[in-house]
Amino acid sequence: MHFRPLTDDDLAASPSWWGGLSLDGDRWRNDETRSAVALDADVVVAAGAIWLSRVHEDRFWLEVVVDPARRRSGIGTALVGHLSTLRSRDLPFMARGYVDDEAMRFADALGARTIQIVPPARAALDLRRELRPHADVQPLAGVDRSHVETAFAAMYRWTHENWSPVRDGFEHALVEGLWDDLDADASAVAVDDSGGILALALTFVDTDPALIVAETTTRDQPGGEHLVEGCIRRAMAILAHRGLTLVDFDGHVSDPHFLPALSRLAPTGRWFRLVEIPAP
Repeated sequence: MHFRPLTDDDLAASPSWWGGLSLDGDRWRNDETRSAVALDADVVVAAGAIWLSRVHEDRFWLEVVVDPARRRSGIGTALVGHLSTLRSRDLPFMARGYVDDEAMRFADALGARTIQIVPPARAALDLRRELRPHADVQPLAGVDRSHVETAFAAMYRWTHENWSPVRDGFEHALVEGLWDDLDADASAVAVDDSGGILALALTFVDTDPALIVAETTTRDQPGGEHLVEGCIRRAMAILAHRGLTLVDFDGHVSDPHFLPALSRLAPTGRWFRLVEIPAP
């Protein structure tokens, strides 16, 4: 077995067992983005990629897929070892998946440790009345876009700082394309007397059902749980008014104001893990 860079020809001829894996040719962005294939007798038996996020730079994301007929024979582990030699920095790997995914069992076999958990996050919109309204909540539509982007970046920074810190200057990458996917009419903000944004519920409609991301803009925001509840309740009300019945959420068990609000909505679904994997 030997390895070589993944090419555009590989992508064009990708076998069905690659499934939904999202791969690009080697160095698709720069030296922080590497991809390779494993070959046995010139037949591709595995493919994988590592990359540093444009928002984070603490770990390389890792994705590997092996021909189902060749799994559990050490090929995936060998490919991870090869990808490790392509790292531009001496950093560990990071992977993610639902707790019962085969990919997570592979990560555990590589020595993964859980660094973050995403709780079940699908909720019925008619349960929005379990959340308290808040007088300081208003529609996001009409709020200056630059203020929304700054608030979103502030929220994102502190909710990740203890387990996956952001890069310097991450803000541009974070908000790139934001307004293409964001439904401003179904999003909400809580503001202070001067118009400063204290909390947000951002509704993204590039998924089905829509997805809400919500938290305060600072970790120690007084009354933060109530503010987040009010923002989420308003966002859910707009979606319900459109005749929709379900919504998804994206957040972490460590988000102190979001998690209590989510728990009031009796969410259903699967638990999701983010893990760190030591580089071989």
